[in-house]
Amino acid sequence: MGLLRDYDTQLQVGGLFAQVEVTGELPPFAEIALVLLIDGAEPINVRTRLTVATPGSVCVELLPEAQGPLATAIAQLLQGEAPSGSAERRGVRLLTDEPARPVRAAHSGPMPLDRKIAAMSTSEKVQLALHGEREARSLLCRERAGVIQASVVRNPKVSLDEVTALARSPQLAPDAAEMIANHVTFGVSSQIALALVRNPRTPIPIAVEMVKKLQPNDLRAVAKGLGVRAQITQAARKILFE
Repeated sequence: MGLLRDYDTQLQVGGLFAQVEVTGELPPFAEIALVLLIDGAEPINVRTRLTVATPGSVCVELLPEAQGPLATAIAQLLQGEAPSGSAERRGVRLLTDEPARPVRAAHSGPMPLDRKIAAMSTSEKVQLALHGEREARSLLCRERAGVIQASVVRNPKVSLDEVTALARSPQLAPDAAEMIANHVTFGVSSQIALALVRNPRTPIPIAVEMVKKLQPNDLRAVAKGLGVRAQITQAARKILFE
């Protein structure tokens, strides 16, 4: 592929998609070095941040500090060539054995977290949900996939208020509701039980089971049928009048 075309269509706007062998697991947003292998010229080393990785390809964004040096290197390489750019990019390889240098903020700024998450595969979102910080967890709770929401609940850093918010969420997925209900800590919380009972997204069997964990005042309110489904009201009345 013509290097100039690569630069005009991808690199100049801040990223690159390339076929490359990926060995081992790369964490989301890892800073890595890519080496552009050019026919008849010295390789070009480019500092990047990973957005998506599959066994046969990567998608990266250029670090702000790398954009200027890359433009200079390509301009020097293409001097005297035809406007179409005859230099061929023979391939790309990863430099995984060299640690990335610290990055200083630039006026262009890093890619926002919500955009990074949007570019991820489901498996990458699951890994981020399991290990990510609060901002990432908050964004991932909005994902429709139950496996992602459930993975947020399994994150050892997730807090009671975060799970309560998810239990109340109109985007709550059935898989996440089940994970919350069966969780050793969150599953016994009366606050979370009430949130699941009142959420119409909670599957009926789970909501009925959570009725048993309500505080007396909440149980009486649910038994009156205030904002809950009929099956849940019946379950609350059965407990009260047994």
